[in-house]
Amino acid sequence: MRTLKMSLLKTTLATLLPLTGSLAAAQTMAADTRERPTIWAGLGLETIVPFGSLAVSAPVGRVGALTVAPRLGVDGLVLLGPVVSADLLLSRADTGWYGGPSAGLILAGKGGWRAGVVGGYRSRTRPDLGFFVEGGVRYTVVRGVLTSHEPVPAGQSARPAEELALPSPTLRLGLTYRF
Repeated sequence: MRTLKMSLLKTTLATLLPLTGSLAAAQTMAADTRERPTIWAGLGLETIVPFGSLAVSAPVGRVGALTVAPRLGVDGLVLLGPVVSADLLLSRADTGWYGGPSAGLILAGKGGWRAGVVGGYRSRTRPDLGFFVEGGVRYTVVRGVLTSHEPVPAGQSARPAEELALPSPTLRLGLTYRF
């Protein structure tokens, strides 16, 4: 029984030692926390609509202890088409928590807009490559999507299409690349 416990202990230590070496390397790698221009690519859901996104951010200054980095991008919503977005990200470093206001213009159809806030967490797996998890809540207005399906009596014009306005929660997962 004692021999079994010792061999199990040796096997566990042999497995954990290489892992602790890679964790130590990861900690020294994360020491560079300067904000740098970053490419963001991800997939997500807005309300229940899937989308893909591509954006770029760059630091422009500091407000107290926070770095200010505008992020400009394009979201490709499956049902609505392309949305040009702008977020103002506030963070203490290029890893960790971030958040800020968000706005966007819907380009397809009769257009629309959205405004709200985003917040998330980002980290790095290598010096320049990382990942992010982001959530947000936006108020979205899409023009001309609600129409009446009632038959139009002869001699009368159809009712014009109305705007669809709704709060839209967002969840996004993706990768980042720092220059």
